[in-house]
Parts: sequence; structure tokens; C-alpha cells
Amino acid sequence: MISKDTYDVIVVGGGPAGLAAALSAKESGAKDVLLLERNLNLGGILNQCIHNGFGLHVFKEELSGPEYGERFIKQLQATDITVLTGAMVLDVSKSRTVSFIHSHYGYSAVSGKAVVLAMGCRERTRGAIGIPGSRPSGVFTAGSAQLYMNIEGRTIGKRIVILGSGDIGLIMARRLTLEGATVLGVFEVLPYSGGLTRNIVQCLEDYGIPLHLSHTITEIRGSKRVEQVVINKIDENRNPIHGTENLIDCDTVLLSVGLIPENELSRNAGIAIDPKTGGPVFFENMETSAPGIFACGNVAHVHDLVDFVSAEAAKAGKNAALFAKNGTAENGKAPVNLLWGEGIGYVVPQKIRPANAEKVTEIFFRSTAMYRKSIIEVRCKNEVLASFKREHLVPGEMEKIVLPKDIIEKAKGRDLTVCINSTTRQTEPNIQFRTTDSEGRIELVCIVCPKGCRLKVNPAESFAVTGNTCERGKTYGKQEAANPTRIICSTVCIKDTELSRLPVKTDKPIPKETIFDAMKLLNGLEVNGPVKSGDIIVKNILGSGANFIATRSL
Repeated sequence: MISKDTYDVIVVGGGPAGLAAALSAKESGAKDVLLLERNLNLGGILNQCIHNGFGLHVFKEELSGPEYGERFIKQLQATDITVLTGAMVLDVSKSRTVSFIHSHYGYSAVSGKAVVLAMGCRERTRGAIGIPGSRPSGVFTAGSAQLYMNIEGRTIGKRIVILGSGDIGLIMARRLTLEGATVLGVFEVLPYSGGLTRNIVQCLEDYGIPLHLSHTITEIRGSKRVEQVVINKIDENRNPIHGTENLIDCDTVLLSVGLIPENELSRNAGIAIDPKTGGPVFFENMETSAPGIFACGNVAHVHDLVDFVSAEAAKAGKNAALFAKNGTAENGKAPVNLLWGEGIGYVVPQKIRPANAEKVTEIFFRSTAMYRKSIIEVRCKNEVLASFKREHLVPGEMEKIVLPKDIIEKAKGRDLTVCINSTTRQTEPNIQFRTTDSEGRIELVCIVCPKGCRLKVNPAESFAVTGNTCERGKTYGKQEAANPTRIICSTVCIKDTELSRLPVKTDKPIPKETIFDAMKLLNGLEVNGPVKSGDIIVKNILGSGANFIATRSL
């Protein structure tokens, strides 16, 4: 319930970024925090992301999306933060007045001493990329298909073609396959995948789903429903190559062609937008060009991992609380502008105020191409102030470097440029994810974290592992070479709760060859609510000792 006209911090959005920002603001001294979320439930996109892969950095364990979100929601419920769901924010003014509508309260306007924007992002649609052809049903974005399947329990099709190799598309390729659909292929316009290597391995390679790079859909055919697509190879300028047409019979097209920060509110507030990221230009403390308005998460720039979203949002919440207390930011010297140079797609933050900079400042960036052994250089005019080695760089994975404060001070208000110094640009990716070398060692990609370390396992030496950078990678290499196992995530019907589908997963990895038999145990299963996250739904799957457990409380 809204009980005040003014709050110390107002957070717009109740997804992973908004939850972390609100908690951090409260922990950092903000007395009155208001969180506004347009959906009826907190958690945002996490609620439909039933797969594993969240929480490795924040909680030091691998969680599903609902599990990750529920941990933050429980922390929030233990505070006196004011939460209003079902609140659609209409406007955020430069003077930090937030206007919204709600079914019970009608139109309201409240003021914040500081505001945090955490609205997330949206998907590019067919209209945004201009695929020619007729307009039948059966064309979905990957996120909408995820919503239909994981929240509403609907089947979207039987023969699927996926355009784009973003992480959501890769994950949905696996999800569709587990539910009995046939994924005919993933087609990517670029010469490299837009998703994490670990997702190519566990979502495509595991199920024999082909990935076709430098290919695109040039026509969708069908009257009432999708019937066929025309696929073409493309050249280095992304133009279809005549004579390479391939006709595929299918009933569904899934689009995983990129995400766009949700920034209508930011633009209306007069906040400067970076044309490269699609998000606000922001300082080292996540403050935008509008004083006292902060941005974080996918509204600032699109992230690979929700853990990084949470860390960034915590910084935004903390600094919003400090702004609410002090009323201004310490500007000190003129800000240092961070620019992107050769081989770099974008750099954030775009501005650093030396007086505000901590002992070290984290800089995030994406490369524009694939590189092997490379050096990341930070230059001030022609002088190299810092350099960082990298074994490999790919555009689908966000990178981080750390700048000491003395380098920022040394720039003295001049521009710093981040660029890649490398002569080992890759023109073709290595998409062989499991091979055996001449000495009988098994070469494979580790999937326990986004690093995707290249492992070598020697069966002749008790499955000795090299190439790993952590103990979890060593354990994975031994297991993968001897007897591959996987965590499986799905949903089951549930009665007498607010939703009709309950997300579940195996509490231990099960042998990879038993995956489809394990999925059959969920067919037709119906659970009576209420259910708590962690409750056992199916015991001792196929005698493996693993159980299917609930991953959301309903």
C-alpha cells in the first residue's frame, strides 16, 4: 500500500535487477524504499527460466531461475520495503517523480529522492529483422515460447526451426526436444554463435541438434500456419548467396535474434542513451545523465548471467541510497569518458568520475569478432596505460577488466579507449566440442560455468584432467569422459495453486542416456498444491538415487 508521497529510493521493476537494487538500497541506509512491478508476481523473467545455471557467483551453487528469484524474494519479505505489484509505471520525470496506474489505487504519482530503473529488456521480433514471406501463425520469439511452455503448459509446435543462436533459443531447443518436438536446426546469420559455449554443448550437442552458422531464413511460407521456410547461406556482408536455397518443412519458427533494453521511460526522462548498448549512458556508480536516476541490469546493457545483473543492481541500489542521503554526487574532476576502439563492440560504464572511483573500477565490454590469444589495451591517446591478456574472446560472452584508480587519475579528464590488440582473429569457430586426439585423450568443453574451459581427459591415466581452472571442472571432466550426466528441468501439472504448472528438476545429475526415460515419469503427472521449493515430486528416478524436486513454491 502506498502510504507516502516521497520515498528515499523508488525501484522500477521487480525482476532480478529490481530485487537486488531494492535490497541493497535498504541495506545501505535508505529508510523508505518502494518497489513497483507491473506483473502480479515478483521475479520477472526468472519465473519462466526453469533451467539450471543461475547463482554460481552469488550463491556458489547452481540454481534454476525460480529458485534464484525466490531467494531474493524471501530476503525482501524479511524487510519493510514497500512492494506494489500490478503497478504499471507510465512516466519517470527528470525531477524523479514516478507516475503509475494500479487496479486498486488508480493513477498515482510519488517522488523519489533517488530512482533506480530496472525494467529489463525485450526481444527483437520478426518485424524488427524483416523476414520476407506470408504471415501465418506459428512464429514465436524464444521468450514467448518459453512463457507458453513453462508457465502455461502449452505446446507450440512439432517441427521447429530456430533462427538465431542466443542463449534463450539454445535453451528452448533443448526444452522443446525434451517435450517431444523435433528441432530441425538452429540457423545463425553470424559466423559465430550468440550464446554461451556451455549452452551449445548441453542444449544442442547433447541432443544432436545441428547449428548452421552464416545461414538465415529468407522466406516464411504458409497460409494459416507455418508450412515451410527457405534457408540461405549468406556472405560476409550478410547478403543471401544465390543458389544456396534450402527448403525445410516445419510448423513453427522460433526467433532468438537479440534483446533490446526496455528504455522508453529512460528516453522520456531525457536520459542520454548509448546507441551501441541501447541503454542509458551511465557513470561508475550506475547513475545516468539525470542526477539521482540510476540504471542497472538489462535495462543498462544486456548481460549473459543473472549473477552479474544482481551484482550491478546491488551497486546501483547502494549508490541510490547514498544519493538520497547526500542529495548530490561528488563530481570532483571532469569525468573520464570510456570509448571503444578496434575489436570492441561497446564499453560500460561510459563515464568515470575520478573522485567517485573506488580503488578499482570494473569495466565490461564485448568483442566484435572471435579472437584467440589477445591483449586488451586501455589507451589514453597513443599511450597504453594498462593491458590484459585473454586466451579467447567471442562476442557472445561479456568480458571484464579492472582498472586501478591511479590509471583513471592519470587520464586527467581525457578519454580512455579500450581496444583489442590481436593478430589471431578467428574466421571460423571451433564447433567440435568432443574429440579424441592422436594419443587417445578426450578433448571436451567444460559446462560447469560460462568460461567453457577446454579440457583434456586421459582414460589411460585414471581419467586425469588438464586444462581446468577449478576443481569443479576437474570433477566434471572425469565424469563426462567416463559416464556423462545431466541435471534435467521440466514442469508438471499442479492443482489448487495460482499457476497450472510447477517447475521441477532433478536434485542430482542423472546418466545422460536415461534423460528421455526420466521425462516419461512426468507425463500425465498431477501434483496437489500447495508445494514448497525443494519438495520431492518423484523419488529415486529409475533407481538412480536422484529425485525430481519442486523449484518454486506455489
